[in-house]
Amino acid sequence: MRSAAFTLAALLIATTVGWAQQPAVPGAPVAGQPPLPPAAVPIAKADPKLDPHLDEWEKKMRGVVNLRTEIGLTRTDAVFKKATNFTGVVLCMKPNFAVLRLDNSGDPTKTDYEAYICDGKAVYAYNGVAKTITAFKLPQAGAGVDNLMLDFLSGMKAKDVKERFDITLFKTDENYIYLDIKPLLGKDQREFKHLRLALYGPGANTAKFAYLPAQVYMLKPNDDTEVWKFTNPQVDLPGVDATKFQFVKIEAKDWKFQEAPPAPVGNGGNVPAGGLVRPGKQ
Repeated sequence: MRSAAFTLAALLIATTVGWAQQPAVPGAPVAGQPPLPPAAVPIAKADPKLDPHLDEWEKKMRGVVNLRTEIGLTRTDAVFKKATNFTGVVLCMKPNFAVLRLDNSGDPTKTDYEAYICDGKAVYAYNGVAKTITAFKLPQAGAGVDNLMLDFLSGMKAKDVKERFDITLFKTDENYIYLDIKPLLGKDQREFKHLRLALYGPGANTAKFAYLPAQVYMLKPNDDTEVWKFTNPQVDLPGVDATKFQFVKIEAKDWKFQEAPPAPVGNGGNVPAGGLVRPGKQ
């Protein structure tokens, strides 16, 4: 596992996720540090084919209170050509709750797993192999926390998507809308070189899930790949409240609880580089 956990698995966990995200203000003063100059904001060009789909994606996710989806993840090592498969489930709830677990499908002992809980105040990352729980405190005062995969799961504002990524409509068919995405910002370029997001389309077979995420293909900077498949999506499930996202302590003596060290200034607070839940390599 990478120092500080996830790549999206995800999909996935944040203080304020894409559906309720409040990004930090560029150039905002930090205690003890001079203010930074405001960053240049790219001007997003209108695209009559792409823009209607981005608008519908934003509209769909704006109305969602909670989202549950099953996950199939395949990670492929570029050097050894070895693929590792995981299965799991993620549940997110506005404004800042999430729980995720991924199990290695090839592990008969059921000890090779990654799990994440965000209770609104901290993210707890569980590593079944290392037998560790790492707590990442979330920034206060409304600062946003980036999690690339969770952003895609929960939906982003159309304007923000076009300013953050070089995004094009790759193709559509009767069931899916395929978006081709390349990073424009350094933080995203550290996460991936190329990403293809498939959304469920508004056709007859998938209208019930229209504009919910269906699959993500990610080419990482080291040429490893990740393919995320999201199935059986469910929105606004009854009975989902903050009690479903509470920290779970593991009492076994061979498990270690630790707090993540503070992140450098400008890295979005005390969270892993690249996002809150980034399952990957150390």
